Amino acid sequence: VSGNFDMIVIVDAPSIKDLDTLLDEIGAMDGVERTSSSIILSTRIDR
Repeated sequence: VSGNFDMIVIVDAPSIKDLDTLLDEIGAMDGVERTSSSIILSTRIDR
C-alpha cells in the first residue's frame, strides 16, 4: 500500500452498529491515529 494509507482492511459487518463497534476497536489500537471508511452499498456485476 502506498500513499496516505498504511493498511487497507475489507470487512463485512452484519449491521451499521457492528461496523461502528469494529471501527471504535480499530481506532483504540496502539499506533492508530485515524481511520477512513468507504461503504459499498451494492456491487454491480456486468455479465
